[in-house]
Amino acid sequence: MTRHIILGNGKLTALFDSSYLMRELYYPLSVDNHLHAGRMGFLTKSGFHWLHDLSPSISYETDTLISKATVELDGEKINVRDTIDLAYPILVRKVDLKEGRLFFAWDLHINGTEYGDTALYDPSTRSIIHYKRDRWFLFSCGVRPYQYATGYKETGNLVGTWKDCEDGELSNNPIAQGNVDSAVSYEVNESLTCWLVAGRSYKDVVKLNEYVQERDPNKIMDRTSNYWKAWLTKAKHQEIKRSLLIIASHWQDNGAIPASLDTDIMRFNRDTYNYVWPRDAAFAVVAMALTGYEDLSKKFFNFAKPLLFRGFMFQKYTIDGYWGSTWHPWTEKYLPIQEDETALMIYALWVHFSVFKDVDFIKDLYRPGIKAAADFLCSYLNEDGVHVLPSYDLWEERFGVHFFTTAAVIAGLTSASRFASFFGEDSLALKYESVAESLKKGLDQMWVGDHFARSVMDGKVDPTVDSSTVIGSLLAYPISDPKVRINRETVERKLTVNGGIARYESDYYLKEDERPNAWFITTLWVAQELIAEGRIEEAKKYIEWVERNSLKTGVIPEQITPSGNYPSVSPLVWSHAELIRTYYYLKNGFKTYL
Repeated sequence: MTRHIILGNGKLTALFDSSYLMRELYYPLSVDNHLHAGRMGFLTKSGFHWLHDLSPSISYETDTLISKATVELDGEKINVRDTIDLAYPILVRKVDLKEGRLFFAWDLHINGTEYGDTALYDPSTRSIIHYKRDRWFLFSCGVRPYQYATGYKETGNLVGTWKDCEDGELSNNPIAQGNVDSAVSYEVNESLTCWLVAGRSYKDVVKLNEYVQERDPNKIMDRTSNYWKAWLTKAKHQEIKRSLLIIASHWQDNGAIPASLDTDIMRFNRDTYNYVWPRDAAFAVVAMALTGYEDLSKKFFNFAKPLLFRGFMFQKYTIDGYWGSTWHPWTEKYLPIQEDETALMIYALWVHFSVFKDVDFIKDLYRPGIKAAADFLCSYLNEDGVHVLPSYDLWEERFGVHFFTTAAVIAGLTSASRFASFFGEDSLALKYESVAESLKKGLDQMWVGDHFARSVMDGKVDPTVDSSTVIGSLLAYPISDPKVRINRETVERKLTVNGGIARYESDYYLKEDERPNAWFITTLWVAQELIAEGRIEEAKKYIEWVERNSLKTGVIPEQITPSGNYPSVSPLVWSHAELIRTYYYLKNGFKTYL
């Protein structure tokens, strides 16, 4: 199910689905999802109810990373508020329940697997603890539970201890090992505030548990709310604040930016979007830089610096900095890469530097990073010098020479030329600029009358109308070039689906009928070009479409079907980055910084 809420501080991250069932829990980085389901239930005069069965109303509190779920039960409103502390791996949950019994059921798959876990009740801390090796999770409400239980799940006929909650009574079984879960109940009168802390050892979680009690969990929630409101003071426009917060929730403590932490996509190919794609990350960095958030951008570049290999970036990386899974074959005579990702990293660095002018930060990245990557781009060319060598396209579907890839390389080399000029290496600047100009001739050859062809594969032009030519042309051509406008018009004419823009003609990915799905990033690219052309009112219609078709919580998915379903990940960092960039251009005018 689509994720409607994300909370995170770079050390602990949690996501909730549309019924406010907690589905993901990451610690200390988003390497593994430790959670199968985090359930909450109520025993009231009308019987037992799971929160996720009551169709709660879900929202974020304004300008904060505090989420809220509200239901009406027995004529009374029940409010649930959650947040993750601004600094420590602490999730605080406050429940307003006039009278009744409150149940929490934790079904963990620590380190992403269901075996070898231990669940126990610890009387010294009055808490439920789950652990495996160096991953420990302690849950407490600061008072003695009414009852608790640990037990087995997904084994034989055993469903899980959470099922025992439904009769209102728990067994008080104190410990279980293997494929296990836990449940705990509390008597409530008006409200109860609880917390989940994470650490690498029993000592760690006990210390954090004591910290929460000393500081008061309600005050921790208040200070977290105040922190995020203060953090948003750099944001000049209300429309982008939720997107800024959602991107910040994804940003990991080591600087990594996962594309999406929604694990529901695993149902398709047993893999997720929980990787760092340099392309997605580059656009996120640009968005954050344009809005003044320097520290997050710098953390990402420091994360990425050691990843450059012989001048290029690999397709994607794990959150802890290793090469990610891939389907690109290593048996071709060309590298199994997407060349635009290397180029866009240089471009993102140039935008960052143009905004912040931090020479000391850039100098350490110049020779080992910028020059090495630019030299690779200059070498990875066809013999004619006007085409890049084949690589995989940004959609990760086809191998060839692509319009967007070439445009990204032009932007990367132009950025490298600007850096070389700044550092006084004029001959090097001329070299990078010269190669970029030659590649523009190759792009001109991809003009097919009323739009840019998306690719050349095996020497044959693929004239399919593709929305990536919109953002590509903005990176490589001046807006005054009539081909840019004509291409945009063709993209709108051919790819509009229910007011949004599809990726390309006959896109098959996750479609539910004969029509392709509209994507949020592609729709915003068209809006950005319309802003560049001065067609502001037309651009606003696309922005309004994005906002109207996003989730009510402000979360923006990857795509939407013609019937209004969300078949892929949500949230998608890139979608939020493009909304931020679009609003920035709307308020400040379009600018590529090239």
